[in-house]
Amino acid sequence: MIKKYRLMFLAICAGLFLAACGYHFSGEGEGPKPGLKYIAVPVFENRTSEPNLGAMIAGAIRQQFLRKGPMKVVPVEDAEAVFKGTVVSIFSSPVAHHPSQSIASSQVTIEDRVYVTVDIRCEDKKTGKVIWRGPIQYYKVYQVGDDPLHPDPLGGFKSRSAILEVIASEIAVRVHDRFLSNF
Repeated sequence: MIKKYRLMFLAICAGLFLAACGYHFSGEGEGPKPGLKYIAVPVFENRTSEPNLGAMIAGAIRQQFLRKGPMKVVPVEDAEAVFKGTVVSIFSSPVAHHPSQSIASSQVTIEDRVYVTVDIRCEDKKTGKVIWRGPIQYYKVYQVGDDPLHPDPLGGFKSRSAILEVIASEIAVRVHDRFLSNF
C-alpha cells in the first residue's frame, strides 16, 4: 500500500516538474508583442554580390509565417509590424577536393561550404520601435558539380542556387521560431 502511494507521489512530482520546467516546442508563443496579428516582410536589402538573395530570404520568411504562424502576412500598408533585413555577407570556402591531372592546380574543389549572414529586425509600424532583432548566420555544404574531373560551370551555378534556397528556408525557420519564442 505504501509503495502504491509512493509511486503516485513520484508520478505527481514528475508531472509538476515537467510542467514547470519551461519546455515548449520552438515556434510557439505570442512573440515579443502579444496580440500582434498582421506582419509584413518586404524584400531585404542585399549587400552581397549574390543577385536576388534579399528577395529569396524575405520570400522564405513570408512562406514560413504563412504556413506556420498565427500571424497574417500582409502588405506593409496593412501591417502592425514590419520585418526589415539586410543580407550582410555571403562567402564560401572549399571543404573537399579531388586530385586532377588535367588542371594546373592539381586538385579540383568538389564541395564548398556557403555562409550567409543576415541582420533582421521587426519594427512596430506605428512607433518605429524595434520589437525583435536577430542576427543570423547559417551555412551549408554542397557538391559543386556532378563530375569533379570535368567541371561544368552551369551545373555549379545550379548547385549553388539550390543550396541558397535551402539556406533561405533554414534562415526563415529560425526567424519564425526565434521570433515567436521571443528568443
